[in-house]
Amino acid sequence: MLSTENVSPSLQRSSVFNSWTSESPVDFSMSEPSSNFNGPSHTGVGISDYCKSEHDALRSHLAEISRTLNNLKSANDVSPEIRKLEVRLRAIQRITAQQTDRSLALKKEVGDNDAANKRANTDLTQKVEEIGREIAQIKEKQNELERKIESTSSSREQMAPENLSQMVDAFERQLGMYDVRIADMDQRFQVIETTSYSGVVIWKIRDFSRRKREAVSGRTLSLYSQPFYTSRYGYKMCARVYLNGDGMGKGTHMSLFFVVMKGEYDALLPWPFRQKVTLMLLDQGMDRRHLSDTFRPDPTSSSFKKPTSDMNIASGCPLFVAHNVIEGSSYVKEDTIFLRIHVDTSDLENF
Repeated sequence: MLSTENVSPSLQRSSVFNSWTSESPVDFSMSEPSSNFNGPSHTGVGISDYCKSEHDALRSHLAEISRTLNNLKSANDVSPEIRKLEVRLRAIQRITAQQTDRSLALKKEVGDNDAANKRANTDLTQKVEEIGREIAQIKEKQNELERKIESTSSSREQMAPENLSQMVDAFERQLGMYDVRIADMDQRFQVIETTSYSGVVIWKIRDFSRRKREAVSGRTLSLYSQPFYTSRYGYKMCARVYLNGDGMGKGTHMSLFFVVMKGEYDALLPWPFRQKVTLMLLDQGMDRRHLSDTFRPDPTSSSFKKPTSDMNIASGCPLFVAHNVIEGSSYVKEDTIFLRIHVDTSDLENF
């Protein structure tokens, strides 16, 4: 082993530096944080853990560099290597600060999304639980009816024919009432599953030929789409179509209108309604030659004021598309047409 007792101070410092570089190599290759975040993104906890591990690695790296600098400075060495290390240390400190800011921003964004999803899931869960309780009640009454029917069957020979007929009629009426309630709940399930909160709805109209005949005969002049919304707590809207036309289009065109409906959160929304609306008839063929018409609401029209009844007066296109354009075309397939209504929500505040 080489003794350093009779060696000059400068040679001692050089030996210290050479010993550090050969026995304790430090990798200073540190890239800027990537803008493509590949860590978990569906929960705030996952992102927080990911960012924490990144921070711990950076802090460990900083500590190692700081120890190296202290060792070199304690030997009073002001060589270019120290200046390079100091520049690298400041760069890594900036990267650490940027990573910390990014972590906090991601955590806040995920927390906001989780809160919104939690509110939406709570509303949907309450509706599903309510329908589930009604189904349980119906099943219980159905079991009770089945028990009564079995009891009646065993004693049928002992009962008078007129009494048996009355009981059967009563059971049939009850079962008919239950069928109506089940159909109503099925419709409510469909509404929950198909409700749009993005400002866009695609309306599928089956049995087009029959419905148009009913419109021509005056039996059913118009049809309403399911309600849709600009956001979970936004404007409530629907579409209204006259398959045999309305006003100037009666008898020659299909008329399509947009309707602003009374919603639960109207008190929080700006009025009158000012969002751009696009009405479309979708082409089901290969060419996808969709027909569309776009308009901006007239703020002075009563159609776009804050609703005081269930819905405002419809506004739209009486001459939306001529009958001869639709008939025999790819706009109608398997006796079905698709209408699309798109409300621009880009400048709306989401609650």
